[in-house]
Order: sequence, then structure tokens, then C-alpha cells
Amino acid sequence: MVTYEGINNAHPEKWKTASDEFHSLAKYALQAAKDLRDYGVKPLAENWTDEVGKAAAGKFATLADQFEVAYDILLAVNMVADGVTTAIETAHSTMREAVQLADRYGLTIGADGTITGPPVHNRTEAEEMGPYRQQVKDLIDQAVEQVTTADKLAATEFAKLGEQTTLTDPSKALNELQTHASHVQMQMMAADVPVGEDPTTVRQWWEGLTPKQQKDMMLAEPTLIANLDGIPQDVQTELRGNGKYDRVKLVQYALDHWDKDDPTDFGNNCTNFVSNALLASGMQQKESFWGGTTDDDSWMVGNPSGWDWVDKKLAYSDNWTAAENNQNFMLRHGGEEIAPADVKPGDIIYYEQSGPNDSIEKGNTHHAAIVTAVMPDGEIKYTQHSDSYQNVSLEGRIEATEKHEGQQNIRIVRPNPDWY
Repeated sequence: MVTYEGINNAHPEKWKTASDEFHSLAKYALQAAKDLRDYGVKPLAENWTDEVGKAAAGKFATLADQFEVAYDILLAVNMVADGVTTAIETAHSTMREAVQLADRYGLTIGADGTITGPPVHNRTEAEEMGPYRQQVKDLIDQAVEQVTTADKLAATEFAKLGEQTTLTDPSKALNELQTHASHVQMQMMAADVPVGEDPTTVRQWWEGLTPKQQKDMMLAEPTLIANLDGIPQDVQTELRGNGKYDRVKLVQYALDHWDKDDPTDFGNNCTNFVSNALLASGMQQKESFWGGTTDDDSWMVGNPSGWDWVDKKLAYSDNWTAAENNQNFMLRHGGEEIAPADVKPGDIIYYEQSGPNDSIEKGNTHHAAIVTAVMPDGEIKYTQHSDSYQNVSLEGRIEATEKHEGQQNIRIVRPNPDWY
């Protein structure tokens, strides 16, 4: 278990430097993989078609795969190191608040975290001092617990990643190693929040964070912060949005239903999932009395029969189920496109085809997902249906998407319905 003294002596800036260096190495590895394919595999396949040429192209392809695996592993290490950095920085803020609180109450915190106070002369004085001492102890315990959790998670994950350096399967590296590391990072962030503590401890913890740390927590753990007694009401209100729909409920729906069946199976349910999440968050349907689901300006569900092959043709409007229609509908009705630096949980990600693809027309928006977290370094986590993923990295997965589907233009939209 990490100690109070150990946290005081920890250096989050060193973790931050290490995290940044792993991120840089990951980019180098990815570029090496691209170069090997573009300047090795491709020209050999096109210009040297005998057995020797095929063998040489195969060697280059294997090397490219190994560099791609290295990218995923290095990015996974970066995520975990970022999680440790945040845990230590948040713990330092919490402990500063504990020290200030102790000073206010005339208490002293020793190097080992032991709390002592002025001599008490009777039982009444001791009882009066007890709650103050407990408040300080609760803050210290929170700091120690969150860093201990981060330390254990990081140690396990680093050991696991270190054993995978001979892996040559990019798909496994992406879908197992990088995805798991992303979830570990999210576990660390969740452990930084004093869930289960009394409202006084929660309030003191929140007040001890810097304004940036408060913003980071709101972006990384919106569902925890918005539902925690002791968090200021204005913070919870800001997280939930402008009243047109509840952004926290939208995120919670995505996190709860990412691997569950939707009411109707369209084969590719990405946009149906987004619409169902918006509906669950309180967004009202835009219905058409005359045209119903056939009205090209409606966003609605009609009367499902329970037969998927019928319902996917008649029970839903195109704006409900098709990514491009959904994107354009939201933008046409009050939504705004958001710059990556301003993204918040509850925003919608759309993938627009911008490179060659035999089955997807250039300029066509063909996929949708939900932003469910934004990390302190700006990394966007998203959750989607078909294929189903929860809290995975946009940066970490976009390269694999473009490798298989061609270049993508990522558009992020913040819905703001104007029909009610």
C-alpha cells in the first residue's frame, strides 16, 4: 500500500514526462509502419511480382505489423502513465486541502500521516475535536487509497504489456492490449473520485482541486461527478446541459448499453444506438403528423411490429438510423460542430469518408459514436455499437480504421434540438 509519506515524495512531473515520451515513441512506431507499407510493401507488390519479390514484400509487411503492434503497446503505456500522473496530482491537491484543514482546526499531520492535536483537558473537548480529526483523516485516506489503486493497476498493466513485446498481431494489440489499457486508465480516474464518502468529505475534496483539475474531472468522469452528494449544484447542472436533454444520462446510457441488443437490429446499429441514447437522455422526438417516419425532416420511431425486417424499413425515420442523415439533421436543427479541443462527454462523433473506399462514397458519413469521456491531456474516449466498444481511444483507433477503410474526416457535433 502506498503511504502518506510516499505520496508526498512522489513526482508527478516525472510520470508526465515519461508518458509524453511513450506517446512520441508510439507516433514514431506508427509512422515507421506506414512508411514500410507505402515504400516497401506497395512498390514491391506492384513492381516485383515473382517469388523473390513476394518474399521481400512479405518481410516488409511483417515488420510493418510489428511496428503497428509497438504503436498500440506504447500508446497503452502512455495511457496508464497518464492515469498515474493524474492520480498523484489529484492526491497532492487533496493532501494540501487536508493540511489546510488541519491548520484551521489546530491539528498537525506528521510525516507518516499521523494526526495529532492540542492537549484536551476533558471528555467534552475530545468529543468536539473528534469530527475535525475525522474530516482530515478522511481526506488523507482518500489520497492514499486513490494512489494505491493507481499503483496496483499500473504495476499489473505494465507487467502485462511488457510480456507482449513479441506480439505480431496488430488486431490483438489494438482490441485487447490498447483497449484494456484504456479501461485501466478509466479505472484510475474513477478511483480519484471519493465515491461513497460523506458529502462533507466530497465537498472538501472538490474544493481542494485546482480549477483545471475540477474541469478535468468533469470531462473524465461526468457520471460520477454529477451524481455525487457534496459536489456543487452549479457543477452538476453544467454537466447535465441546457435542459433540452440530460448529457449525463446520455453518457450513462451509452456506458450501460454498449454491448446490449437494441430493440431493432439493423445489422449496423451505430446510429440507432446514438438515437436511442439521445432518447433515453430526454431528447424529444421530432414527429411528423402527415409523413410519419417517411418525412425526411422527422427524427422518430413509429410503431415497431417486432419484426426487424419490417421495422428497419418502416418503423424508424432515416434521421434516426442513418449516420449521414442523423448528422445533417442535428446540424440543421440547432446542433453545432465542435473543435477537438472543446469536446465534452455527450457530443456525437461522425466518421465522414475522405479517402478512397470501394464501398463508401467519398464525402459520405457512415458511422456514429458517443463521446463518453475526455482525458486531462485531451484524449477523447468514445463508446459505440456495431462494432461494440466502451471507452476506447479515438486517437488510438482511428489509425486502424483508416488502414482498413481509408482516410476519415472526424466531425464532432453537439446536438441542441430546436423543435421544442
